[in-house]
Amino acid sequence: MMQLKLLALLQVLALALPATGLFLGSVAQAEDDLMSILEGKTETSSSQFVEGEELQKLKLVVNPSSAEQNIFFQFMAEKNYEKALFQWRSAYEGSSFEQSANGKALDGFLLFKNGLKITGVGALFSISYPEQIDNSIMSLWKESLSDKDPVWKTVQLKWTPYWTTIFGVGAEMTVALQKNYVNEDIATLTDLIKKTPVDSRDRAVLQWQLVLNLGIQGDAAKAAKVLAHLLKVKNNPIDQDLMTLTAGRLLYQNGFLDAAIKYYKEISKKSDYWFVAQEEIAWAYMRKGEPQNALAVTKTLTYPNFKGWVGMESYLLSSFVDLKVCNYSGILGTMKSLKPQFGEHLIAVEKLSQDPNQSDVQKLLKRIQSGPVSISDLGQSAHRLPWNISRDESLVLLMKRHKALMDEADLAEKLFARSLSFGQLQGQFDILKSQIRNQAQMSEASALLRVQEVAKHELEDSKQIMQRLRIVEVEMIQQVDAADKLLKKAGPAVARRGQTGAQSKYAMSFANDKELWFDELSNYRVDVKKGCSKDTIKESL
Repeated sequence: MMQLKLLALLQVLALALPATGLFLGSVAQAEDDLMSILEGKTETSSSQFVEGEELQKLKLVVNPSSAEQNIFFQFMAEKNYEKALFQWRSAYEGSSFEQSANGKALDGFLLFKNGLKITGVGALFSISYPEQIDNSIMSLWKESLSDKDPVWKTVQLKWTPYWTTIFGVGAEMTVALQKNYVNEDIATLTDLIKKTPVDSRDRAVLQWQLVLNLGIQGDAAKAAKVLAHLLKVKNNPIDQDLMTLTAGRLLYQNGFLDAAIKYYKEISKKSDYWFVAQEEIAWAYMRKGEPQNALAVTKTLTYPNFKGWVGMESYLLSSFVDLKVCNYSGILGTMKSLKPQFGEHLIAVEKLSQDPNQSDVQKLLKRIQSGPVSISDLGQSAHRLPWNISRDESLVLLMKRHKALMDEADLAEKLFARSLSFGQLQGQFDILKSQIRNQAQMSEASALLRVQEVAKHELEDSKQIMQRLRIVEVEMIQQVDAADKLLKKAGPAVARRGQTGAQSKYAMSFANDKELWFDELSNYRVDVKKGCSKDTIKESL
């Protein structure tokens, strides 16, 4: 009886559709017409099944032909994307549409709308011929995914000009900035800068990389011009102290030593770059032929309690300065302090170069996921990690991606739990959760490899510094031997050539080095005796 009623209804529908001028195969309006007939209405109520223009176009493209597909589009019309995602497999699993460019784009859209943003965008960009995607589907994407969405900062994908026409230059630049262009061709970097809006954060980052690129290539004049502009840009995410430090380096590179020192001194003691600036001040004094001033600086750098803040090169510099002023006991003291200062560090770094999966590294990676990490945040563990590892841009990006993927894996697990009450088996979400976690683990593994790579580089640098320290030691022995012979011919030594070092009102001196005052840092006053030379030398007859 029920079948006869349904058959009669379909016959009525077949007669009604031509009478209204509608095409029988146009399933896009069949649902509304069927409801009108069932409810005795001549036209669809404006409050029922009101669908967007793009969804109507999408229906024409997809042409739903089954009850499951009609249910899917009902959820789409209601913008109930979670139910639409749950219904997707029932509607299209195994169909040609599922494997088409349109099907993959629509599937990715549903994943994106349910919070699986990296997975959804990745699915969209994996389509081999995106030009085949219908405009109705791309309109859904453009409406939901802006060029300022944080997903562009973490998703890994290959960008093509087609995607710029869809998502804009802003999205393209955000994806592009995942890469470091410091060693790239300058013309390529310049073209990228031209694409960015004036005074935008993206332009500032690219201009900063241009500064570094030009500096590495030795074109300090152009680098200085770009940096001078960058220092005045308001919407600039680059650390002000880092830019000031770089300005000093450019001046140092071109021999403007006094100007370089002036810039270095602008960096405050609160900055993570202060110790680096102090070291470079000392090198500038050495190039000026003022080892006594350099000695005043290195006294701060080699203070024993600065483990994790000062690298081995500062100790090399200290020994080199002592050699210049013939402070041989100072050289021996520096050599003696290397083991207690860096022994534990080098052992830890060597261990990381073989197996980076250590507790200190895991703590670091966890901290990076929460935001920027300074050296002071690391505490004592900073001395057991590679130098400046917390500021490594590649490592930070990998851990941000890891966190985003783990969040998506947790969300996929929740979707799986909610899908169980939907009435259909949704095992694909459990599989998807595992796939996303595998991606997250790969990102973490890449982060560990990056730590290992940095540890290996530091070990190599440390070996070179140790070789240079041995050269200083040999030179010291030769000077001592030469001095022993010279003293037999030399005249009386002048007591001292003067007092040098810090001239500020904070300059301090103490009877012992057991207590360090904050204002004392970088304000030591050093007395340098004549030491290495004599005003007169008695000639042997």
